Amino acid sequence: MAAKKYYGVKAGRVIGIYTTWADCQKQVIGYKGALFKSFPTEEEAKEYVSGTVPAAATGTGQLAHTAATPEGKHYDIYVDGSYDNNKKQYSWGFAVYEGPNVIHTASGVGKDENAVVIRNVAGELEATIEAVQWAEQQEVDVITIHHDYIGISEWATGKWKTNNPITQSYAAFIRNYLQWVKFNKVAGHTGVEGNELADKLAGEALKKLP
Repeated sequence: MAAKKYYGVKAGRVIGIYTTWADCQKQVIGYKGALFKSFPTEEEAKEYVSGTVPAAATGTGQLAHTAATPEGKHYDIYVDGSYDNNKKQYSWGFAVYEGPNVIHTASGVGKDENAVVIRNVAGELEATIEAVQWAEQQEVDVITIHHDYIGISEWATGKWKTNNPITQSYAAFIRNYLQWVKFNKVAGHTGVEGNELADKLAGEALKKLP
């Protein structure tokens, strides 16, 4: 069993002490200039946040601690989809972060003609599948899929019913990976860096079409 950690967020959405990486992550991932660090005791974390312990030197917009998760090596992957009404085509994009650094990006146009009916949602579903398939080939223990459409997590976990072949296919695929794939809902088009990047990648894939 992993030793308990305390995460001090010195600069983030909500400054404070957190007892899980998932809670800490919500405050710092995509937040420009975030500063955080993990500690073995709550007292040390409080001292860090209060300023009595100096933060590690970092450049502007960098994280003070890249924080391997309690589960092991961890990637944050932002996914998004786009749709062109004139071309009747959807696209997908994803961006992989290790700590504050983008280590991989990918994008493409939709592969399933029948999925066009659900427009950009089809792209976000396909981005998730592509991201998981990519991560499966890497030496990583856990990934968190950051998505702005809630169905990405709800269909995967069975909270939403899958009422068509597209969502049924997605759910059947993703449920094989739930032991090491986590989900985090983010608000779209609100300046979240990873989400904006994934959206841009998906949009650029559509622009390349004739």
